[in-house]
Amino acid sequence: MNLNCIIIDDEPWALDLMEDFIRKIPYLKLVARCEGPMAALPHFEKEEIDLVFLDIKMPDLSGIQFLKILPRKPAVIFVTAYHEFAVEGYELDAIDYLLKPVPFDRFVSAVNKAWEYIGYRKNKSPQRKDDFLFIKTAHKIQKLFYNDIVYLEGLKDYTRIHLTDSKKPVVTLQSLKYFESRLPNEDFIRIHRSYIVSLRKVDTVSRKTVFLGDTELPCSEHYKNLLYNIIGEKL
Repeated sequence: MNLNCIIIDDEPWALDLMEDFIRKIPYLKLVARCEGPMAALPHFEKEEIDLVFLDIKMPDLSGIQFLKILPRKPAVIFVTAYHEFAVEGYELDAIDYLLKPVPFDRFVSAVNKAWEYIGYRKNKSPQRKDDFLFIKTAHKIQKLFYNDIVYLEGLKDYTRIHLTDSKKPVVTLQSLKYFESRLPNEDFIRIHRSYIVSLRKVDTVSRKTVFLGDTELPCSEHYKNLLYNIIGEKL
């Protein structure tokens, strides 16, 4: 998956740095580099922009003001010298917030988060007819309704599927990766290498933990930002 991206910054050296970084990432396609938000607007009308590297403090129109007027919100990575804007940036569901001068490793980390999030949005399941799937258990094939699944727990050679109103989980030899590809990704999300949860069953999300009723599951750093961005879409 390739991402169309654009840089918006009023500092030429920052534009040069971001352009150089973008050229090093094979799946990033630079559509334009712009010295201000108004110069960037025509590109949003002509092309589908997936990702914006956006400065915040600029003359005439700030990056945050610009983002609020866009009819279609792309994924955004803020790139700025001012850390005090971080909270407001994250309230706008920014993928990441990079402080200038940006080290290349931080840039790569932010771009990887964006690639994962945009991939999720683009690959959302179409309107589905089925609300269930069949799984193989020890001696039978069993139907499970999506709405009955609370979370899936991947173990070494099998998966435990924890269900609503059921003390005993269903056990199958099918892998967690198999279920990740089969379950509708608008309803289920991976939060850890060992867990997939139903978004409908999530009650609370804290810094490193997801709560589903009385169940407390770890949320790893790798999956945390994707989870936060998906939840942000539903606020």
